[in-house]
Amino acid sequence: MPDELEVGDRAPAFDLPAVYGYKAGATSPSAEEKVHIKLKDFEDKKWVVMAFYAVDSSPEDTRLMIGFNEWNRKFKTREVEVLGCSWNGVNSHQQFIEVYQLGFTLLADEYKKATELYGVIKEVDDLGTMVKQIERTTFVIDKTGMIRGIWRNIEDLREHPREIWEFIQKEKK
Repeated sequence: MPDELEVGDRAPAFDLPAVYGYKAGATSPSAEEKVHIKLKDFEDKKWVVMAFYAVDSSPEDTRLMIGFNEWNRKFKTREVEVLGCSWNGVNSHQQFIEVYQLGFTLLADEYKKATELYGVIKEVDDLGTMVKQIERTTFVIDKTGMIRGIWRNIEDLREHPREIWEFIQKEKK
């Protein structure tokens, strides 16, 4: 496993299948479009909030993603792209976006490549069996590809997007 990423490190490159966020009045996002998103797509253009979460539609992760959705317009005003990432596939992401009308892109890391590169996989004891899962972690990446902030093991899921917004307000001049 690679060393734990720190503020100031270059963000690992990724190229993942994705589902675009919901847009009011538009047809729902299509998983059939075979969309891929790369970190390089945002280089020299936008900052990225990369929010890793465990699973689509779990109560905790739904709360976190809805929180980011509520702040998404503000992030867009500062040229910041919000990306959610889990091990769920594009069909699950499409349903998650449609049900909760999420306005940002979800990345499908079914082969666990990005989660491994970013070091967000942890082992937990599930009724006596050790299982791997994603530790809720958010990275703020600037447009040069440098990690500007990292939040691990997020406790207050409701307030976390506000915390990220306040951080970006201070950091992004």
